[in-house]
Amino acid sequence: MMKKYCYMVAASAVLFAAVGSATSTEATEVLSEESYQAAVESGFTAEQIQQIQEMPDFSLENIQEEPAARSAVAFSASQKTQIVTEAKRHLGKPYAWGGKGPHVFDCSGLTRYVFLQVTGKNIGDYTIPQEKSGEQISVAQAQPGDLYFWGAKGNTYHVAIAIGNGQYIHAPNEKEKVKINSTTYFKPSFAVRVIKNTTTTPDPNAKLVNYRTHLQDFGWGNYVQGSQTSGSVGKSKRLEGIQVKLDPSLSGTIQYKTHIQDIGWQGWKSNNGLSGTTGKKKRLEAIQIQLTGAVATKYDVHYRVHSQDYGWQAWTRNGQSAGTQGLSKRLEAIEIKLVPKNTPLATGGKPAFIKK
Repeated sequence: MMKKYCYMVAASAVLFAAVGSATSTEATEVLSEESYQAAVESGFTAEQIQQIQEMPDFSLENIQEEPAARSAVAFSASQKTQIVTEAKRHLGKPYAWGGKGPHVFDCSGLTRYVFLQVTGKNIGDYTIPQEKSGEQISVAQAQPGDLYFWGAKGNTYHVAIAIGNGQYIHAPNEKEKVKINSTTYFKPSFAVRVIKNTTTTPDPNAKLVNYRTHLQDFGWGNYVQGSQTSGSVGKSKRLEGIQVKLDPSLSGTIQYKTHIQDIGWQGWKSNNGLSGTTGKKKRLEAIQIQLTGAVATKYDVHYRVHSQDYGWQAWTRNGQSAGTQGLSKRLEAIEIKLVPKNTPLATGGKPAFIKK
């Protein structure tokens, strides 16, 4: 299966390369019989071949995002928006066969990297496993953050990220960079929804911890409750400081310390004290959080961070380090939650702490 897949992608790349800059009237002259046959064997129809030849470029200014469906809860809508934002960050980056980012991509490498950065989930290394990463839907049902596929299910040869208004971001071939195109000119075969529009049960412990972060160029954000994201994803902005506090109903303290650019580990702060800096343009690189006193006998504190180039790292808990050290990577976002004692950690993402 893998050998067949590689041949199909290579053949589609031949087709794209052969017709990349041709107009529809020039196409039949530019496309050789060998390339045409390779395209047909890869699953392209004659109509699709013609559409590829007429495919225009789209500039970033032409993007108009559609709002998430009303049935989507805030968490899902937020992640879908983050998928689109992260995909846009890579516009203009070069194509390379087998490229999985962050500097070069092939089609499935781009989709894999974007979803890994935002959700911490590995949706698969190439198109066929990625077909199984969510619920299959029609092209007409696709929303921003869904995946478009070309080819029969189980035999797909191309994948892209839907961004709304029938447009998508993809890594086409060796002669083109990551770009935006339209389903009007190259219609996908089907779509897959990786992030479902489902209603989630509110976390009864969310109110037990509140936190906010000081973000590059934005300053202090609003306080958020447990499990919510503080900071930013897809904007390449560093966290510079953090404050964390417990609900007044709890007895005990929450302590936290951060590893700061050019400074290293600071001492412990607690109960809404500032860990990090403001006004010094120093990035946070790692954090440790722990509970003390009565609250620690009933709850564990779980937390994860979104780091530069790594995306969401795995959840960790109770004073363990999260982030990186010695790699000059900024923290960009954080999520913290209090859970009943001995609750297992959620899985997924890069290792919680990466040290050089």
